[in-house]
Amino acid sequence: MKIAFVFAGGREARWDAALAGGVPTDFFYGAVEIARNGHDVICIDAPSSPRSWLAAGYNALFGNRTPARMRGEHIVGIGRILKRLGDADVVVAASTAHANALAAWKQRGFIRGRLVGIHCGQVNHMLSPARRQATARAMACQDVVLFADAEKEETMRQFAVPEERLHANAFGVDTRFWTPAPASTEFILSVGNDGRRDFATLVSAVDGLDVPVKIVTSRPLPQPLPSNIDHLRGSWHAPAVTDEELRELYRRALAVVVPLEDSIQPSGQSVALQAMACGRPVILSRTRGLWTGQDFEAERDLLLVESGNPEDLRRAIQRLLDDSDFRERMGRSAREAVDRVGTIDAFAARLMHLIAGESRPIRNI
Repeated sequence: MKIAFVFAGGREARWDAALAGGVPTDFFYGAVEIARNGHDVICIDAPSSPRSWLAAGYNALFGNRTPARMRGEHIVGIGRILKRLGDADVVVAASTAHANALAAWKQRGFIRGRLVGIHCGQVNHMLSPARRQATARAMACQDVVLFADAEKEETMRQFAVPEERLHANAFGVDTRFWTPAPASTEFILSVGNDGRRDFATLVSAVDGLDVPVKIVTSRPLPQPLPSNIDHLRGSWHAPAVTDEELRELYRRALAVVVPLEDSIQPSGQSVALQAMACGRPVILSRTRGLWTGQDFEAERDLLLVESGNPEDLRRAIQRLLDDSDFRERMGRSAREAVDRVGTIDAFAARLMHLIAGESRPIRNI
């Protein structure tokens, strides 16, 4: 079986290093682990923003009836890699935009293999009836993978995806790379670039606290910043720090805060799990899309706080600042929890179960 993983960009150049263990494999979404287990896997970057009259024309003609998150640029980008997908038995798309673009090409007979789409946040989009119908048609020819059960019911309601084609697969991280190490704990750390990050609440919560705070994000922060906050601008494609430097930041953090706006979309898994794998206590906002489920126990493996409540977040931070024993116990428990239920190996095994065509839900492995 030949399996093609399609990414938005930046993975092909790191593929060999990932296979060799030189970089963390989290954002290859199981492709590396599946390849290491002897399967025939190819990693393909699809141009996500090709500048062409075809993309512009597609948007002008069909933009009001395209699937969620998909634009002409994604259609054109997938078109440019179709030859590389020709002999794949299964194509795995690691983003909603490319999953839906692949579905459009598959509906027209250009892709013969099965299509697996990994989705997150699609239900948050306000769509016209025409775009909702287009999304439903795109998802009808995919096995749809979500990162948490939180989006499952709404995905079925909005897009009529049959339950047997809808699968929850909790995200995991590379616990061989994200590891604890002795380090002095010096600051509060927050990392992330997705649109659900609520840095305004974090800034309000730490204003006046006698502790340095580092925020690594490409997103704008409220201005002026309190004097104890250091803003490091970066993203996955243009990082402010290397993977190794980020790991060192986790290890040196008193605690890692993942502040989230309330949403049904699961958010913050990668940062929370990476920090926990490094043995650091994590404070996470409780949202409707909370992904921890029964796998992580609040007050033991991590702290949960009310979304959008700076006073609640400030109390949680102060609690960790004041109690070093509690902080260290939580850090140890956090690592144990990730080893138990939060590894990229487990994510990959569940995904391979689906790719292989097994019938039972992948979350029950």
